[in-house]
Order: sequence, then C-alpha cells, then structure tokens
Amino acid sequence: MFSVEEAVRKNNAVMKILGVLSKGASFGVVVEDGEKVIVARESNGVAFRELGAGDKPDFVISMPEEVLTKLFSEETSVLSAQEFLVFSAKLLSGGYKEKINLVIYANFLKLTLHGYLKILSLGGTAFLKVLKDNGLGSIFAIEKKLSAFKNK
Repeated sequence: MFSVEEAVRKNNAVMKILGVLSKGASFGVVVEDGEKVIVARESNGVAFRELGAGDKPDFVISMPEEVLTKLFSEETSVLSAQEFLVFSAKLLSGGYKEKINLVIYANFLKLTLHGYLKILSLGGTAFLKVLKDNGLGSIFAIEKKLSAFKNK
C-alpha cells in the first residue's frame, strides 16, 4: 500500500518544495481506496496526520494510487525541485487530469500568504511554460481557475 508520508520524506525535491511554504500551510492528500493525510508546514518542518471528516486544510487533492506511484517513482526521486514541478505539471495536466479531484477551502489571499505562489518561482521558466500551455499564464488566470474548485 502507498504511504504518502514515506514517499514525500524520501523525495528531496518535494521536501524542498514544501520548505518554501509558510508555517500554517496545509493540504490534504486522499489516495482513492487508501490513505487520507494532511501535510502541514509547521515551525519544525513538515508534519503528517490523518485527514478527518471535519478538517479543512487549504485544499484537498484526491487521486488514484497509480498517479501517486508515477509521481513518486524511482525516476522522480533524483529530480531537482524544478524538474519535479515540471514533471508533475505535465503528468497531472495530461491523461490523468480526469482522475484527479481538487477541492479548495482557502481563498486566494490565504493561499498566497501560505506561500503557494512561491512554488511558481521555484519551478522556473519551464514550469511556467507548462502552466501557460494549460491556460494558466498569469496570476489572474491561476486565481480564476482555482476559484472553480472552491468549496462553497
């Protein structure tokens, strides 16, 4: 069975990406027919705990184990943070898009204050190009797209 915590902690690129988030940032990862975890940025690093029914992290992303297995393969474990972001964006915007569900609980300002936009600069121009190719070429476009996933 896939372990979110184990996969994340073993991947230096993902740990670097999580390190740019501000304290208080948190998101849920739900593996279909599996684990439900909150990943939280705390003062002492990154913490993992079970996602409960009443929890409302910044957002929750749900996907099949096969997608997570591709994201956290041996090949991706040696990628830089920038390379991992580009790989992830291409994978998640490709054939797996329909298999992923995203619910956002935080507003755009809160997401910004929690440091999620810092990920854009960490990804560099290659990451920004993938986003642009998928209709997310500006902060306005990103905000508009995210509002479609807002849990009302």
